[in-house]
Amino acid sequence: MRILGAVLAGGRSSRFGSDKALALHAGKPLIAHVAEALLGQCRSVVVCGRDWGGLPSVADYPGPGLGPMSGLCAALRHAQATGHEAVLCAPCDVLGLHADAVQRLSPGPAVADGQWLIGLWPTDLAASLEALLRTDGAISARRWAAASGAEPRAIPGLRNINRPIDLA
Repeated sequence: MRILGAVLAGGRSSRFGSDKALALHAGKPLIAHVAEALLGQCRSVVVCGRDWGGLPSVADYPGPGLGPMSGLCAALRHAQATGHEAVLCAPCDVLGLHADAVQRLSPGPAVADGQWLIGLWPTDLAASLEALLRTDGAISARRWAAASGAEPRAIPGLRNINRPIDLA
């Protein structure tokens, strides 16, 4: 299966106080940890909502200001256009993404239990997500998971970084 990795990186980092994607953990920006985890299991990786590290970037779709689901929508559309069958997405502020996340989440749609922004999404869901964003505006990842029928699956050891103290 051709899977596109997508780093969701268009957030404002309001709780963090600075650009958390660039906050260092073990000498590397958080976004680098996520991109490396995705590169280890996906044919290619895009960064959604920003430019970073020489990886291809996609602008949030159908437009900015609609939260992380607009990044996922952009990734799903890009995946369709480039012949991928699914998207494995993860936010730029998570540590501990397993090298076997694709296997743990297959078949999709599926999300990491308790980490709604980590998911495996078949590309044929792009139109449904776009329609929902266009009619309802910004929606939560949890709402999208329910609307798409995504199953929660266990991926232990994930750490979401929301504040500088979470890096300790």
